[in-house]
Amino acid sequence: MDQKSDEELLNEFNKNPERAFRIIYERYSGLLFRFIYRFTVNSESAEELLHDIFVQLLTGKFKNGPDSNLKSWLFTLAKNKSLNHLKKKTNETQDQNDIENFDSEVDLEQNMIHSNLIRKLSIVETTLPKDLKDTWNLRRQGMDYQQISNQLEIPVGTVKSRFSRLVDYLKAEFSDETKN
Repeated sequence: MDQKSDEELLNEFNKNPERAFRIIYERYSGLLFRFIYRFTVNSESAEELLHDIFVQLLTGKFKNGPDSNLKSWLFTLAKNKSLNHLKKKTNETQDQNDIENFDSEVDLEQNMIHSNLIRKLSIVETTLPKDLKDTWNLRRQGMDYQQISNQLEIPVGTVKSRFSRLVDYLKAEFSDETKN
């Protein structure tokens, strides 16, 4: 393995990104994999999260500066991705438990109200401005703000702003419905 410092390798990214990336990957992938595996206890999940981290490195998410530390950034990202993964898995398990515990004696009136709201949402979704519709569709696919930001190639702040506008838009549409 190359004995260059992380800083030297990051500076080399501009000249020879493939070589610099390979060395960084060799240096940290094993450590990061074991770190992530401690959270996920699943090889496939750990491997997927590991690759996500290195994709973020390749796409320029790490900002090299005088106070930046690559190793710290990699492990912080690994911890955050692992915790998000665990949170998502916990929610999926809870959702599954809720479905299994669902009482079959459901109030018919509540079902009708729910069906009408879902139908109204479907109609309202077709009238959304394109930017809000694109953002909403990605969110419905399970993407978080950062993933949506990456997919649409816009800042995370813009994603948050779009969701704020979306909520306002939906409030206006549904408040009109309740007045009728």
